[in-house]
Amino acid sequence: MFGYVTVWHKGLSPAAKECYQGFYCGLCRTLRARYGLTGQLALSYDMTFAALLLSALYDPPAKTGTGRCAAHPLKARPRTDNPYVGYAADMTALLAHYNFLDNWQDDGSHASRLLAGRLARYLPDLKNRWPRQCRAVQTQLAALGALEKAQSADLDALCNAFGALLGAVLCPQEDVWAPVLTRMGRALGGFIYLMDAYDDLERDAKSGSFNALAALAKGLPAPAFEARCKALLEQQMALCAEAFALLPIVKDTPEGELLYNTLYTGVWGRYTLRSAARQRRSGKTTKGKEATPGE
Repeated sequence: MFGYVTVWHKGLSPAAKECYQGFYCGLCRTLRARYGLTGQLALSYDMTFAALLLSALYDPPAKTGTGRCAAHPLKARPRTDNPYVGYAADMTALLAHYNFLDNWQDDGSHASRLLAGRLARYLPDLKNRWPRQCRAVQTQLAALGALEKAQSADLDALCNAFGALLGAVLCPQEDVWAPVLTRMGRALGGFIYLMDAYDDLERDAKSGSFNALAALAKGLPAPAFEARCKALLEQQMALCAEAFALLPIVKDTPEGELLYNTLYTGVWGRYTLRSAARQRRSGKTTKGKEATPGE
């Protein structure tokens, strides 16, 4: 369900690109150090965004450097490490455990079962360090699972469940910024949940899996469905941007440039590709029907 909170690389300055690479590689390295190869496999753009956001907000002391790895053996890449990169790594491992567990239960994937088991041994320590976040993840995933099992078409309830989960994850500590980060995470979580449903609509229809947008797709003509989906996604991102605007993030810094780029442009990358693909398929279908005699 993750992987939608991305940057638009073509619109970035060289300094911002290097900054992003530093956080991405730094998170990857921290995951490997704390959770082994299994944790490293769970590396995501979304938690890289979380590390960036929290680092830009709290400005903690950071270690920077360069290094090579198995994925990039020839050219050294920048690496950034600070307490919020570590926090993002912990949240990545927590979410990955439940994601692997969900994949095993839904698809019977033995590989996912193995990976979930490998991360399970870290749960006691994570619960000890981050009890609020762990409770929220468990509670909201259970609520979301119940709604999906009941084939709920209540988009508000579905988005709120996943949004509450990400709201807790995006808020590392109880301080003056906690309410804003929680609001931002709730809206971003709603966007991710809807975008995942939009992205997987055809695939879920073929497999018979639950999809939050299936009822809407059946009840509306294709153009109206597309317009409604776009409006729902824009609504969530508007709420997210509204909360983000309350944070003292300086735009004219590499971190600020990355955050503004992501929230106002990057998150729409997958939607644009998927929407264009649907329009192409719809056009071919229409042409095919028009070209069929007697229909």
